[in-house]
Amino acid sequence: MTKSHMVWVSILASSILLGGCATSRKVQVVQAGDHTMSCAQIMSELSRLDQAEQDIDSKKGATGTNVAAALFWLPGLAYTYYDAGQASQAINGRRSHLNALYNKKSCQ
Repeated sequence: MTKSHMVWVSILASSILLGGCATSRKVQVVQAGDHTMSCAQIMSELSRLDQAEQDIDSKKGATGTNVAAALFWLPGLAYTYYDAGQASQAINGRRSHLNALYNKKSCQ
């Protein structure tokens, strides 16, 4: 195998490994239009956040991606957990923001 072929194989292998990292969708804590949301819309958004948090938690377990990362590329596993933690922090911040709006509007 020539040197150029080895370079291309290395690039391809790196791309596959990096693409295998499980990333979590991030939410913005404060979004445009939050202050105009109705009580029902706030509750719906809070429910959506609960679902997003469950999705994040499911990526932390013994998934196929995580097992492969632990066996072949440990930094990928570490990044998956780091990314999930960042996404969870954003969800908690958004939840706090929405709960403050909910209380400010005296929703019941």
